[in-house]
Amino acid sequence: MEVSDNKSNSIDFLWHKFQQGNYVVLGDLFQKLYKELYYYGLKLVFIPDLVKDTIQDIFADVWSRRQKMEKIRNIRAYLFISVRRELLRRVEKFRKEGLLQEGAISSLEFSKEDFIIQEETGSEAMRLLLQSLKQLTERQREVIFLRFNHELEFSEIASVLGMNVQSVRNLLFRALEKLRSDLNNTGVSGLSDVEMFLLIVFRQIKKEYT
Repeated sequence: MEVSDNKSNSIDFLWHKFQQGNYVVLGDLFQKLYKELYYYGLKLVFIPDLVKDTIQDIFADVWSRRQKMEKIRNIRAYLFISVRRELLRRVEKFRKEGLLQEGAISSLEFSKEDFIIQEETGSEAMRLLLQSLKQLTERQREVIFLRFNHELEFSEIASVLGMNVQSVRNLLFRALEKLRSDLNNTGVSGLSDVEMFLLIVFRQIKKEYT
Protein backbone atom coordinates (compact mmCIF):
# COMPACT_ATOMS: atom_id res chain seq x y z
CA MET A 1 0.00 0.00 0.00
CA GLU A 2 1.33 3.45 -0.90
CA VAL A 3 2.06 5.71 2.05
CA SER A 4 0.59 9.22 1.94
CA ASP A 5 2.95 12.22 1.90
CA ASN A 6 1.72 13.35 5.33
CA LYS A 7 2.39 9.98 6.89
CA SER A 8 5.72 9.49 5.13
CA ASN A 9 6.90 12.85 6.48
CA SER A 10 5.58 12.40 10.02
CA ILE A 11 7.97 12.22 12.94
CA ASP A 12 6.73 8.78 14.04
CA PHE A 13 7.08 7.38 10.53
CA LEU A 14 10.60 8.78 10.10
CA TRP A 15 11.63 7.39 13.47
CA HIS A 16 10.27 3.98 12.53
CA LYS A 17 12.33 4.10 9.32
CA PHE A 18 15.42 5.07 11.35
CA GLN A 19 14.92 2.13 13.66
CA GLN A 20 14.67 -0.13 10.63
CA GLY A 21 18.11 0.98 9.52
CA ASN A 22 17.33 3.94 7.26
CA TYR A 23 19.73 6.24 9.10
CA VAL A 24 19.58 8.96 6.45
CA VAL A 25 16.20 10.09 7.84
CA LEU A 26 17.89 11.36 11.01
CA GLY A 27 18.60 14.53 9.05
CA ASP A 28 14.89 14.87 8.29
CA LEU A 29 14.06 14.41 11.97
CA PHE A 30 16.60 17.08 12.88
CA GLN A 31 15.02 19.51 10.40
CA LYS A 32 11.51 18.82 11.72
CA LEU A 33 12.30 19.09 15.41
CA TYR A 34 15.24 21.47 15.73
CA LYS A 35 13.34 24.78 15.90
CA GLU A 36 10.83 23.42 18.39
CA LEU A 37 13.57 22.02 20.64
CA TYR A 38 15.55 25.24 20.32
CA TYR A 39 12.55 27.36 21.37
CA TYR A 40 11.96 25.11 24.38
CA GLY A 41 15.64 25.15 25.28
CA LEU A 42 15.79 28.94 25.22
CA LYS A 43 12.87 29.08 27.63
CA LEU A 44 14.90 27.00 30.06
CA VAL A 45 18.34 28.53 29.54
CA PHE A 46 18.81 31.79 27.67
CA ILE A 47 22.20 30.97 26.18
CA PRO A 48 21.53 30.47 22.46
CA ASP A 49 24.89 28.90 21.61
CA LEU A 50 24.62 26.46 24.50
CA VAL A 51 21.12 25.44 23.44
CA LYS A 52 22.23 24.94 19.82
CA ASP A 53 25.29 22.92 20.83
CA THR A 54 23.25 20.79 23.23
CA ILE A 55 20.66 19.89 20.60
CA GLN A 56 23.35 19.06 18.04
CA ASP A 57 25.18 16.91 20.59
CA ILE A 58 21.99 15.04 21.44
CA PHE A 59 21.34 14.24 17.78
CA ALA A 60 24.97 13.17 17.44
CA ASP A 61 24.42 10.85 20.39
CA VAL A 62 21.31 9.39 18.74
CA TRP A 63 23.46 8.72 15.67
CA SER A 64 26.29 7.10 17.63
CA ARG A 65 23.80 4.93 19.52
CA ARG A 66 21.62 4.23 16.47
CA GLN A 67 21.82 0.46 16.81
CA LYS A 68 20.71 0.65 20.45
CA MET A 69 17.73 2.98 19.99
CA GLU A 70 15.12 0.38 19.10
CA LYS A 71 13.47 0.65 22.53
CA ILE A 72 12.67 4.35 22.10
CA ARG A 73 9.08 4.53 20.90
CA ASN A 74 8.42 8.27 21.19
CA ILE A 75 11.42 10.12 19.79
CA ARG A 76 9.87 13.57 20.26
CA ALA A 77 9.34 13.05 23.98
CA TYR A 78 12.79 11.45 24.24
CA LEU A 79 14.41 14.53 22.70
CA PHE A 80 12.50 16.94 24.95
CA ILE A 81 13.63 14.92 27.97
CA SER A 82 17.22 14.86 26.70
CA VAL A 83 17.35 18.59 25.95
CA ARG A 84 15.96 19.51 29.35
CA ARG A 85 18.19 17.11 31.27
CA GLU A 86 21.38 17.95 29.38
CA LEU A 87 20.86 21.72 29.48
CA LEU A 88 20.28 21.68 33.23
CA ARG A 89 23.30 19.42 33.70
CA ARG A 90 25.54 21.74 31.71
CA VAL A 91 24.22 24.83 33.46
CA GLU A 92 24.96 23.26 36.86
CA LYS A 93 28.48 22.42 35.66
CA PHE A 94 29.01 26.02 34.51
CA ARG A 95 27.62 27.30 37.80
CA LYS A 96 30.14 25.26 39.78
CA GLU A 97 32.95 26.49 37.54
CA GLY A 98 31.83 30.11 37.89
CA LEU A 99 31.19 30.41 34.17
CA LEU A 100 27.45 31.03 34.24
CA GLN A 101 26.50 34.45 32.91
CA GLU A 102 23.97 36.57 34.77
CA GLY A 103 20.37 36.06 33.65
CA ALA A 104 21.08 32.80 31.84
CA ILE A 105 18.35 30.91 33.65
CA SER A 106 15.06 32.29 32.39
CA SER A 107 12.71 30.47 34.80
CA LEU A 108 10.43 29.88 31.82
CA GLU A 109 8.94 33.34 31.72
CA PHE A 110 6.78 34.70 28.92
CA SER A 111 7.11 38.15 27.40
CA LYS A 112 5.12 40.45 25.13
CA GLU A 113 7.33 39.33 22.26
CA ASP A 114 6.08 35.76 22.70
CA PHE A 115 2.50 36.86 22.20
CA ILE A 116 2.71 39.14 19.19
CA ILE A 117 -0.01 37.38 17.23
CA GLN A 118 -3.17 38.14 15.30
CA GLU A 119 -4.83 41.43 16.19
CA GLU A 120 -8.24 39.87 16.77
CA THR A 121 -6.93 38.18 19.92
CA GLY A 122 -6.59 41.63 21.46
CA SER A 123 -3.66 43.38 23.11
CA GLU A 124 -5.59 43.75 26.36
CA ALA A 125 -6.27 40.02 26.48
CA MET A 126 -2.55 39.39 25.91
CA ARG A 127 -1.58 41.75 28.70
CA LEU A 128 -3.97 40.06 31.11
CA LEU A 129 -2.78 36.60 30.12
CA LEU A 130 0.86 37.56 30.67
CA GLN A 131 0.01 39.09 34.03
CA SER A 132 -1.79 35.94 35.13
CA LEU A 133 0.93 33.58 33.83
CA LYS A 134 3.53 35.44 35.89
CA GLN A 135 1.61 34.58 39.05
CA LEU A 136 1.84 30.84 38.39
CA THR A 137 4.69 28.72 39.69
CA GLU A 138 7.55 27.94 37.32
CA ARG A 139 6.47 24.29 37.16
CA GLN A 140 2.90 25.31 36.32
CA ARG A 141 4.15 27.54 33.51
CA GLU A 142 6.26 24.73 32.12
CA VAL A 143 3.33 22.32 32.15
CA ILE A 144 1.19 24.87 30.30
CA PHE A 145 4.02 25.50 27.84
CA LEU A 146 4.51 21.81 27.09
CA ARG A 147 0.78 21.13 26.89
CA PHE A 148 -0.42 24.09 24.81
CA ASN A 149 2.64 25.19 22.87
CA HIS A 150 4.26 21.83 22.15
CA GLU A 151 0.97 19.90 22.54
CA LEU A 152 2.54 17.00 24.41
CA GLU A 153 0.34 14.31 25.92
CA PHE A 154 0.11 14.04 29.70
CA SER A 155 2.29 10.93 29.68
CA GLU A 156 4.92 12.78 27.63
CA ILE A 157 4.90 15.78 29.96
CA ALA A 158 5.23 13.43 32.93
CA SER A 159 8.31 11.86 31.33
CA VAL A 160 9.88 15.22 30.51
CA LEU A 161 9.38 16.62 34.00
CA GLY A 162 10.00 13.40 35.93
CA MET A 163 6.50 13.34 37.43
CA ASN A 164 3.62 10.89 37.39
CA VAL A 165 0.69 11.50 35.07
CA GLN A 166 -1.80 12.32 37.82
CA SER A 167 0.53 14.93 39.28
CA VAL A 168 0.79 16.55 35.86
CA ARG A 169 -3.00 16.58 35.52
CA ASN A 170 -3.38 18.11 38.98
CA LEU A 171 -0.74 20.74 38.29
CA LEU A 172 -2.35 21.73 35.00
CA PHE A 173 -5.83 21.78 36.56
CA ARG A 174 -4.72 24.18 39.30
CA ALA A 175 -2.90 26.38 36.79
CA LEU A 176 -5.95 26.58 34.51
CA GLU A 177 -8.23 27.32 37.44
CA LYS A 178 -5.96 30.20 38.41
CA LEU A 179 -5.90 31.58 34.86
CA ARG A 180 -9.65 31.11 34.47
CA SER A 181 -10.35 32.95 37.70
CA ASP A 182 -8.03 35.82 36.79
CA LEU A 183 -9.26 36.23 33.23
CA ASN A 184 -12.96 35.84 34.00
CA ASN A 185 -12.71 38.62 36.55
CA THR A 186 -11.33 41.10 34.03
CA GLY A 187 -14.53 41.69 32.08
CA VAL A 188 -12.70 41.25 28.76
CA SER A 189 -14.87 39.35 26.29
CA GLY A 190 -13.71 36.14 24.61
CA LEU A 191 -11.81 34.72 27.57
CA SER A 192 -14.43 32.37 28.99
CA ASP A 193 -12.85 29.25 27.44
CA VAL A 194 -9.33 29.46 28.83
CA GLU A 195 -8.07 26.24 27.27
CA MET A 196 -9.21 27.23 23.80
CA PHE A 197 -7.72 30.69 24.29
CA LEU A 198 -4.36 29.17 25.24
CA LEU A 199 -4.43 26.81 22.26
CA ILE A 200 -5.05 29.71 19.88
CA VAL A 201 -2.32 31.82 21.46
CA PHE A 202 0.33 29.14 21.51
CA ARG A 203 -0.48 27.77 18.07
CA GLN A 204 0.08 31.25 16.68
CA ILE A 205 3.44 31.32 18.44
CA LYS A 206 4.26 27.88 17.06
CA LYS A 207 3.75 29.10 13.50
CA GLU A 208 6.79 31.31 13.98
CA TYR A 209 9.19 28.38 14.36
CA THR A 210 7.62 25.52 12.40
